[in-house]
Amino acid sequence: MSVLWPIYLYTAFFTLRAQSVGLYESDGRISVLTTANFSDFVKLQPTLVQFYLSTCGSCQNYAPTFRNLSESVEGWRWAVKLAVVDCNEADNEITCEDYSISTFPTFLFFLKGSEPTQVGKMLDDVMFRKTISEILVNKQQYDQLLPGRTSSNALIIYGPDINEIAMLILDVQSKTPVTLQSNFTEGSRFGVRNTVGKVLFDSESIEAVKDFLTKNYQTGIKDLSEAATRHPIIDAGKEKYPPTFSMPVYAADVVSSLQDLLIHDVGRKKVIEGANLDALKEFLTVLSKYLDLGQQYNEEIAYLKKKVDEKLEIQKQEWLGLLAKVTLSTDKVQYIACRGSKPHLRGYPCGLWVMFHAMTVNRYIQGEKSDGTAPIAHALNRFVPRFFSCGYCAFHFAKMTSNVRLGEEDIYPHRPGEKPPFPLEVPDPTTLPAAPKSAREEVLWLNTAHNMVNKRLSGNPSEDPTAPKIVFPSPEQCRACWSEAARQQVAVDKFAAMPDKTDELLAYLVHHYRPSSWRWDGVHVSFEAISRHFTLVANLHKKCFTTILTTNPIAILSIKSVADTFSTTDMVLVGVTCVCCSTALAVLVALLCCRLRPSRRSHLPLSTTA
Repeated sequence: MSVLWPIYLYTAFFTLRAQSVGLYESDGRISVLTTANFSDFVKLQPTLVQFYLSTCGSCQNYAPTFRNLSESVEGWRWAVKLAVVDCNEADNEITCEDYSISTFPTFLFFLKGSEPTQVGKMLDDVMFRKTISEILVNKQQYDQLLPGRTSSNALIIYGPDINEIAMLILDVQSKTPVTLQSNFTEGSRFGVRNTVGKVLFDSESIEAVKDFLTKNYQTGIKDLSEAATRHPIIDAGKEKYPPTFSMPVYAADVVSSLQDLLIHDVGRKKVIEGANLDALKEFLTVLSKYLDLGQQYNEEIAYLKKKVDEKLEIQKQEWLGLLAKVTLSTDKVQYIACRGSKPHLRGYPCGLWVMFHAMTVNRYIQGEKSDGTAPIAHALNRFVPRFFSCGYCAFHFAKMTSNVRLGEEDIYPHRPGEKPPFPLEVPDPTTLPAAPKSAREEVLWLNTAHNMVNKRLSGNPSEDPTAPKIVFPSPEQCRACWSEAARQQVAVDKFAAMPDKTDELLAYLVHHYRPSSWRWDGVHVSFEAISRHFTLVANLHKKCFTTILTTNPIAILSIKSVADTFSTTDMVLVGVTCVCCSTALAVLVALLCCRLRPSRRSHLPLSTTA
């Protein structure tokens, strides 16, 4: 029974997750595959398959491009198919695991008589067409694409570039009644001849050969230049206004993202060893120390840390077996504040950011003495680039946080088979948020980093139109966090400035992300586990607001913008306290009045008679 636990965990986890909606529909150019039809489909003819996650921001941003690319090879369907598999779907997990898919998107070319060939992500139709045709020729998938092969009643397309000839044949063969055959010749000219050697057309331009075939052997050929305008990559829509309030933090978002992280991302690795294992150990250390999810979940995270610390390597089934023993991975928890307007928007990445912010704030609340280190920042720099399933995001995160590395640690992660989205160079330090050296700086550093990511992703297809990317907190959410000059800049361009009044910003972030401000809907945790936070933050409140009022007395007029975000629990406690104090004070005053009031007799005048 214990052997089946990892399988049960995987099945249960994906069954409990909200049903996802894929990024593609079968439209004749792209086929949507599942585990049920995958094997039979890729056996029929060469197939380029994109394995993706519908919740991956990079995959969402790439979807319009892939649709455009599919149109550039629409006439090639007789020779090659394009297909997609959403690894976020429970039914597809077996297929994604069979081919060791751990980063997204991943492209595999399934060919006749050979193992799948991995190819990189392509962005323009010229490279896309060239790559596919070269693979078909080099892997000898079709005789007519191979030079020197002959067949009766064929037109021979000859010339000095076999790949150009192959692309021409792929373009026009489906609309040409006779077989087209490739042949290599020396020189610079392309042409068409019949099987007995008679030259029918000759030119230095392959495009002229295409025109000849179009006019003489088919009714017309599709203009590939139309493909680039069919699917606009970004639909800007109407300008969205920044929210004027802060959505509260929900513990359910943190727990759900942690489930996704441990089961989905870490669980995809067939084996965890070396630098990856060190990164996992470091992350579990800061997780167990600085993330407070109540006694039960805290103990389960500590259990995972203890077990992993004992290992020199961890196999996938062993890791899933550990997770199967803790309720953290099996409890049914759904996203609330991080839930997107569509199933593939926000969700997991949103919950991760909330969790990271909560960790930095909790470290600050704990009052650690400054020792010049930033353990959470360093752990995130080591862990996220190695385990986050979106490779595009992972490389960008590694670059943005590269200045928190220690010693000679690598800047970028080793992700086999994955092409980085930019040249792997040493980043310019002036483009990075300043490396934190204390708990206070770590809180502010992460908020700056998060805002930099928001700016980079703003306007991308992965952006939820109902929750547009902004600088957080906006001037409307925390007016005290912004100087007048910064507010004027951001009024013109929403990413032109950052909140620059750091004391007020720190107070805001601490209040927003502290566990005592969270909503605990949908999470099994006792009141005792929550209420103990109030004692922990009482002194912190005094320290934060005393600092603000001492250094900037005018800020007292702006405290309302921070107070507007107080949790319901805070307001209830304050209200009850005020009522009790007011009642007690009224009773005390009444008693004193009764005690001290002179009697009527004492007010009578003294007698004047003897």
